[in-house]
Amino acid sequence: MKNKHFFTFFVTLLLFVSCSDKTPVLLNRTEFALGTYCTVKIYGMSEGKANSALKEAFARLSKIESIASAKNPDSELFYVNENAYGNGVVAVSEELFALLYSGLFYSRLTEGAFDITLGAIVELWGIGTENARIPSPEEIAVAVENSGYEHLLLNEAELSVRFLKSGLKVDLGAFAKGYAADEMQRVLIEHGVENAIIDLGGDIITIGGNNGAGWRIGLTDPQNTGEVCAVLRVSDKAIVTSGDYERYFMHEGKRYHHIFDRNTGYPAESGLRSATVAFEHMGIHGAAIHADALSTAFFVMGKEKAVEFVSTFQQINYILIDDGLNFTFSEGLDLEIIK
Repeated sequence: MKNKHFFTFFVTLLLFVSCSDKTPVLLNRTEFALGTYCTVKIYGMSEGKANSALKEAFARLSKIESIASAKNPDSELFYVNENAYGNGVVAVSEELFALLYSGLFYSRLTEGAFDITLGAIVELWGIGTENARIPSPEEIAVAVENSGYEHLLLNEAELSVRFLKSGLKVDLGAFAKGYAADEMQRVLIEHGVENAIIDLGGDIITIGGNNGAGWRIGLTDPQNTGEVCAVLRVSDKAIVTSGDYERYFMHEGKRYHHIFDRNTGYPAESGLRSATVAFEHMGIHGAAIHADALSTAFFVMGKEKAVEFVSTFQQINYILIDDGLNFTFSEGLDLEIIK
């Protein structure tokens, strides 16, 4: 079995180097959180101010992980999953409630193509862990029965959560990184950061426009993840990709990846290898969380349904790559396809 979990991106940048605290420098920091490596790079800012911004941004990331991780026994979400069934109404923090509310909104909007209640299915397959396996059809049927956003009740007045199904589990992994990226972006901007890149395992936010040149973000070639197949030039955007090459294992020549179809309990088979969604984050609160949810949904929907979905909304830019490495993308993107 083979696991992979990475998203390749390339940027063309003007770097600053100095020993003075007052001279603009490049500073970056990487930590492991939310199941992935999280990197922030700040350009064109004094070392002292950049370090202060990085410290607070990563403190915010740590706080979000303590709330939204489904795997950490000490997290707030873990407690909810263990106690919210039946009469076990659980009061939650405003932040977790807001995350659950947003997740339920997108679950309904996409009619379950994105669904935050697939924790039982995710745990069963264990993809991305040492326990990855192909469950029996009977196990999968039970997990599917114990999933579905229709069985999640939120009480806004009481900030409480209740499950209507025994075995229901919420997993925010499909968009918690997007939320964290948005929050880290907010912290950086509050600290005066004007040019930066936030990369949370493929959930990318660019701040500023790289002195007018734009940031060059490479899209991973799904058939050869050591290379890129296209380059997207962006400024002030959130870019999120969901693909079957991010976390998977192979068995008897078949790929089993981590993006599940709630109707079958199996990894989605929609004809797509990757789905990328890009949002302008200036003027849109929480651009990355939206892109995160929709990239997952589009991957599960497949090309035709995703394009139909986008036709009813504005401000959604997308790039869909199918099994034959064919591109379908929205107008207005500065996209260079290189293979």
